[in-house]
Amino acid sequence: MRIKAVHTYLLSTAKLSGQTTYEETAGLVLPERAADTSGYRGRLDERHRCVYPRDRSTLLVCVESDSGLRGWGEAHAPVVPRVAQTVVTDLLAPIIVGQDARHIAPLWEQMFSSMRLRSHTQGFTAEAISGVDIALWDLLGHYRQEPVWMLLGGAFNTRLPAYSSGVPGATQEDRLETIEQALAQGFNALKCSCGRGSLQEQMDVVRPLSEAIGTRGRLLVDAHGAFDLADALTFARFLQDLGNVEWFEDPLVPEERDGYARLTEGTPGLRIAMGETECNRYGVRDRLLNRQCDVLLPDVCRAGGISETWRIAQLADAFGIGWASHVSISTPLHLAAGLHVGAATANFLVSEYPSHFAESPLGPALCRRAPTPQKGSIEVGDEPGLGVELDEARLAELTLAQQTISV
Repeated sequence: MRIKAVHTYLLSTAKLSGQTTYEETAGLVLPERAADTSGYRGRLDERHRCVYPRDRSTLLVCVESDSGLRGWGEAHAPVVPRVAQTVVTDLLAPIIVGQDARHIAPLWEQMFSSMRLRSHTQGFTAEAISGVDIALWDLLGHYRQEPVWMLLGGAFNTRLPAYSSGVPGATQEDRLETIEQALAQGFNALKCSCGRGSLQEQMDVVRPLSEAIGTRGRLLVDAHGAFDLADALTFARFLQDLGNVEWFEDPLVPEERDGYARLTEGTPGLRIAMGETECNRYGVRDRLLNRQCDVLLPDVCRAGGISETWRIAQLADAFGIGWASHVSISTPLHLAAGLHVGAATANFLVSEYPSHFAESPLGPALCRRAPTPQKGSIEVGDEPGLGVELDEARLAELTLAQQTISV
């Protein structure tokens, strides 16, 4: 089975409102800045704040075989998606076109090594590799007429737990209502954000959410790297005392490796979770050797696709660490790819399911068939490949730029 062509589709919700220029589709929302900087805020600056897109966007990759079979993948590209598209079309596609699509591991290593001497093994390169790799696994599944989890060696479980990620609301009352809705839908774990304002202000936000959940579920708390070590330790002990907090996510910026080790050691009663910024097994290896977390959060569309996420999961298992699938601004291909790796690994914990996902134009509306949570879990079926069937008409409505590299 030879690779005949690689197609890329840059998707953006901006097209729905008639915006078609790059400046519009790549419009950025700059980080929020503290209005009052006169008081002590713990961290002396806000360099940890990342930019976000004004509209939702991503890059889909389709690998086509010489027999006409197609496999689909996704490169996580919510910001400047044209970069990921260029990496696929100008670098990765010429490497793999004409090769045997069944040789996924050698193809992965060729793509990864292509820019290794130039230090481009993470970021946009890893995200682009992810899209191609996921598409190759989906293609192989269609070729073998088996689900990806079977190609990975079989499933430990095909019904996988999911948590509702995000507690939106303009007021505390709105957020409490969101919690009740998620619990009513069957989710028994919910994730909220913190990291803005003083420690006391953040405690005042998180405590009512924890109290609202009570014994009906677990709360996950994501700080987006907002704390320094001293404040992270204080806040972690506060979370531990709440009694129903499962993990404290990204309390420090990822560069604070020693800080993560000290925080993990210093909070034995609370799991420290991180890892969405780790894009290959080598970075994860160093995290594990120095016990810098209790839970790993690799993102299959950032961390080298299904191939590398599976390796990361196996490596974590050797250290007694569980992993959870990170999912954010993306499509059901992203969700499904993480779930298939989760089904095939013994140390999988839970999949993220963004609270906005069901209503997003890039969500289930993009597909004829997509993974859907039922009572807080998602069944991974035995359909070939990822089990996701895209709606071609809907895909065309959201595609801003399409490119093809072929034999």
